[in-house]
Formats: sequence, structure tokens, C-alpha cells
Amino acid sequence: MNLFGMELSEKQLIESIGQISQVAGMKRHILCGGRAEGVEAVDVKTGSGFQFTVLPGRAMDIAWAEYNGIPLGWISKSGIVAPQYYEPEGLSWLRSFFGGVLTTCGLTQAGAPCEDQGEMLGQHGRIGNIPAEYVNMDAYWQNGQYIMKLRGSMVEACTFNGNLKLTREIKAVLGDSKLYIHDQVENIGYQPSPLMLLYHMNFGFPIVSQYSRLCADDISVAARDEAAKPGIGIYDSFQMPTKGYAEQVFFHSLRADADGYTSVGIINKEINTGIYIRFNINQLPYFTEWKMMGQQDYVVGLEPGNCIPEGRAAARNNGRLQFIQPGEVKDVDIELAVLSGEQSIQEFINDMGGNK
Repeated sequence: MNLFGMELSEKQLIESIGQISQVAGMKRHILCGGRAEGVEAVDVKTGSGFQFTVLPGRAMDIAWAEYNGIPLGWISKSGIVAPQYYEPEGLSWLRSFFGGVLTTCGLTQAGAPCEDQGEMLGQHGRIGNIPAEYVNMDAYWQNGQYIMKLRGSMVEACTFNGNLKLTREIKAVLGDSKLYIHDQVENIGYQPSPLMLLYHMNFGFPIVSQYSRLCADDISVAARDEAAKPGIGIYDSFQMPTKGYAEQVFFHSLRADADGYTSVGIINKEINTGIYIRFNINQLPYFTEWKMMGQQDYVVGLEPGNCIPEGRAAARNNGRLQFIQPGEVKDVDIELAVLSGEQSIQEFINDMGGNK
């Protein structure tokens, strides 16, 4: 492993420290104060300068993340909000939307509020406000690597209606500046269920600034609506926080390798730092870019999903709505990594075909 500029074996590291927590590890705690009171959290530190906070109290989503003191994700004005304050009606989901590196949307609704077959659905569904059960932390050496894992399950169920279970595992490795998410969605009920799953991954200042660029291997890019059409020519560049800015949303069709994997990144060459996410279009065939350049609401969302954020009624009407059958299991894998320094940034750009 590479730690602090040194190549170290497992034996060399263990001989040099009293406990692994000196350089890396996981710390479980409870948030206190305000509307965050009682939310369970786990801080993960990899020893590379990369650290992040998982919230078992909020669907095993990821709030803060940083690399060598540089914040990566965007935190909304609402901040962390405990599930008991969740308001499902209409757009009120936004009152408990903390942003962060990951907010999960779904499992049966993602996108605009709507009425679908007599059911009133609020924005982006319920899953992100469901606390995890059976939370487990584990850390161990394997083939010279020190691996840290978090695991928990969320059940979205309703009497006389569906019964879906999301089991999430988040993994990090000592010395790396990456995290890996493995999700399994299982229909543990006895009737087919709609499945809308959107990974709302939110990045902010200073990763996002007027010096930043979106980097993706696009086949095509389309504006969601009239508000976004004027920005189609500059969907991949950003500006300073702007008074009165109206959000712009773009739908990307991405090239992938032979196994279906593709990557999308945001790079800020001014600070020689960036991030990318890697996912499989066979699992998540849609990718949405949320560009919001407003004051305080200054964020770019990278959103892979099995849907676009149009709401369940529109997805059903447009023939895009997916279903999960009783006993069926859907797997999803996402990698998030930091790009640091000119060499790693240029290598990523080259992998994108030299674009940007």
C-alpha cells in the first residue's frame, strides 16, 4: 500500500503503529442538536487524506466527504435532517434534502411529484428518509490490503402495497482515495412493484467553480425542458454563483466499455483536483446532470439511475417504468474516486477520449 508517500507492506505498517485507528478506520457516533438530533453516522478515514461520513440513520447515504481538507460534496441549506421531519407531500422532500455525496431516490418513485394510478407521490420517494436496520461494521486484512466495510438494510413497505428491501454495502481500502457502493434491491413481497432508483450524487465548491468542467464520453446530450435549452451548448462548464439562476437539467447518453462500464467526472484544474463516478449502464442505463448555479444552491448533481427524474406517472406513460418481480434481486455497483494532481487528471481525460 502507499501511505504518506511511502510504499509499505502490511507487516511494516503494523510494526510502526499501536493500532490501525492511528492512520485509518471507522468511528460510529450519533449526531446531536437541531433537526439532526439522533441521526446515526459513521466516519470513514482511509489514510490517504480521503474521508467521508455514512449516515445509517438516513438510508446509508453519504453526507460529507473530503480529500486533504478539500470538501467534495455539497451540503444543502437544510443540512442533515432526521427522518421524523420528513414531509412527503409535493416538493416538501426538499426540506430534508441534505445533498451530500449521495442521496438515494426511490425505490418506487423518483422525480417530480405526481399522481400515479390514484396514488399521490411526492418528489423523489421515501427511501432516503428510512433509517437502516442490521447495521454492521467490519474491517480486516486481505491479501495485504486493509478493507473497511459498512453494511445495512432499509425496507420500504406499506400494508396492502409493496415490500422492497435495499441492502447497501460501502467499502473503502486503506491508502486509497475511493469508495465502492454495492446495492441489492430485493422484492420481498408477493406482487410486482415499480422500481425507480436514482443515485443523486451532489458535488459543490471548490470541486465546482467557474474553473471546473464536466468530463464524460457523451454520445448525445439533451435538455430536459425549455429552461435548460439555452444552456445546452455549455452544459459541461460552470459559472460563479448567480442570483436568480434557474436549475438546468440535461440527459446524457454515454459510451461504455464492452462490459457496460462508463465514468463521469468533474475536474477543477485550478486546484488540480476532481472526482469521478463509475457505474454500469446495464444496471443504470440513464444519466442525468443537474446543474444549479444559484447562490447557496451552488451544486452539480451526477445522477445515474434506472430512470430519469420524471416521476412515476410520466415514466409509466412514456414506457420507461421498470418493475421488480416477487423474489427478484437487482444489483447496482458504483465507484467514487478522487482525482488529485495533473497526472491523474490527464489520465482520466485521456480515458474520456481526450475531451475537455
